[in-house]
Amino acid sequence: MNSKEKAVQAKLILNNAVFKEVLDDLEHSLFVDWKNSDSTIDREYCWYKIDALISIKEDLLALVHSDQIENNES
Repeated sequence: MNSKEKAVQAKLILNNAVFKEVLDDLEHSLFVDWKNSDSTIDREYCWYKIDALISIKEDLLALVHSDQIENNES
């Protein structure tokens, strides 16, 4: 799959309502778990998962933005 196709697929994923809802719900749930955790280990575990979710979203956005830059789009 070339970079253009990857960017198109990334944009479809990011714009998918179900994907957005699932990520938002998961992120919210992890924040609640993090806030209510009793131990440092539990908080770190939640934080690593939150960080991973953010990283996935950023990687998808980077694919889209990279393609837009390559094709002089805004």
